[in-house]
Amino acid sequence: MPIVNPITLPQEILDRVARVMEYHDSSRWSPASLAAEPVVPQPENQPYEFRIFENLEGTSLPTGFLDPGALTLALMRDGLAAVPPEQVGPPQDLKTLATWLQYADGIAQKRRTITATHFARTCFSDGNAFPCEVYVAAFAVEGLDAGFYHYNPREFTLRKLRDGGETIARLVRGRPDLAFLKTVPAAMFVSTIFCRSTWRFGRRGYRHALHDAGYLVQNLVTVATGLGIQTMTRMQMNDSATRELIGVRADADFGHAEAVQAMVAWADRATCPIPLGPTQKGAGAEGGTPAAAGPMPPVERGDLANEVVPYVSILETHQACVAPGMAVREVRPPYTDLSPLAPNHPTFDVETSRMSDGSLPPTHPQPLPGQPLRKVLATRLASPHFTHGPVARDAFLAINRLAFRGGTYFPLHPEGPHVALVRPFWFVHAVNGMDAGIWYYHPPSDRWSILRHGTFRKETAKLALDQAAFGHCAAVCFVSANLGGLLPIAGPDIYRLAHLEAGMVTNRLALSSEALDLNWFESGSFYDEPTREFLGMQNSGWEVLDLVAIGSRPAQQ
Repeated sequence: MPIVNPITLPQEILDRVARVMEYHDSSRWSPASLAAEPVVPQPENQPYEFRIFENLEGTSLPTGFLDPGALTLALMRDGLAAVPPEQVGPPQDLKTLATWLQYADGIAQKRRTITATHFARTCFSDGNAFPCEVYVAAFAVEGLDAGFYHYNPREFTLRKLRDGGETIARLVRGRPDLAFLKTVPAAMFVSTIFCRSTWRFGRRGYRHALHDAGYLVQNLVTVATGLGIQTMTRMQMNDSATRELIGVRADADFGHAEAVQAMVAWADRATCPIPLGPTQKGAGAEGGTPAAAGPMPPVERGDLANEVVPYVSILETHQACVAPGMAVREVRPPYTDLSPLAPNHPTFDVETSRMSDGSLPPTHPQPLPGQPLRKVLATRLASPHFTHGPVARDAFLAINRLAFRGGTYFPLHPEGPHVALVRPFWFVHAVNGMDAGIWYYHPPSDRWSILRHGTFRKETAKLALDQAAFGHCAAVCFVSANLGGLLPIAGPDIYRLAHLEAGMVTNRLALSSEALDLNWFESGSFYDEPTREFLGMQNSGWEVLDLVAIGSRPAQQ
């Protein structure tokens, strides 16, 4: 579908678009660029993966958890309808909050060696960089004072940064759309510490950090649903307001730079909502704190690493994405219905179409039970080890549909239950009932196109920086978005939003694969231009953002 631009963006916005695309171009990888500027992480300078505010009092979280036992696939497909009625609307207390945090971003296992302790997390991170932090704005959680807290998975504690009154006042000041926060129990905020990703991926680290943030946002939403919690998610926040809340200085150096990327609110109505201060609309004369006036004081942070290479271009790019002055704040059709294929390109329903040899697939896909969410989150593991064996067509189609027909979040507003910005190309190596080749799936229409027949195992692994996993698996998803076409129309933040959405669908691909006892492996590392050329997109605005492999597990795993 061609893009028709009815809006001419102000020059200042277009300048920001140009800065964002300049960063993207500078972060492209090719054999020549990696030879000229190799990324070689120094172990002694790896940033610590757990932020600790040692000078702040901590609240230990309870470890007697609720049971998110709903079947994962049903939960992803049906939402709260898949949760037993008696578990919907759980107690708004510290136990429920602790369960949510543990399963969304907790320590699943600890493994000690002679030199270090290794932590297996319930939330994946590309390259084990773990750039994300979780903050909790608690407004009406039984057993926890109202306030703004930092969550530490290793300690399993919350440390209080702000009082409740100043937290809600800062969040809703100038934002009437966030006034609903006064009536909910809590909200989670996902941030990224950029130096953790740049240590591992260099200049490309901003892209990886956004992927991880999207992954964690989806984890928070899925776990909340499994607990019977209704959520409201926003991937566009006031950057300066949230930076003040988490206590980062406006002039922080790169080693301390951190930005909030999204919020996941516990959207059930609070049983005991936070009292409003006398300066807030609807408040009485007693029982509250006045609205915050002026900047909040910073919260001191220790160094995470011995030495940090500063990437000023990343800070400039992030600011270009989130600075005020967005011309289009909500992204709606036709911008959420785009396809990299021509409008007249043939499409069909894979479930009812014959293969190239004339055979028919099974007459109708059968429901796939899958594993409970509790088990999947407690044992999840991204693994590069696959067998060459095929996966079942029904399982493959279910994994794809749950990922790309599972909706998206504000400010993205597609008309149907599909993602808004990202689109999948699938390199199918071995899926029973589907021809090997390169396929495209269009989420708005729920239909497929086959672009090239053949097996491209060697080519796929080569494009993925010679990572053998992408040649050994059953299928690889190339997650793409029309950055070049959309940014000049819908504004520079499309760049950040597309990468967040790529992280969300990666999580869904991972969850559904694990629920079906399949392996998965993700990488944001690949050769950019050779990949676009292989897909025939080199003369378009479409860019590949992420690669996700799925396939059968080795017997010993």
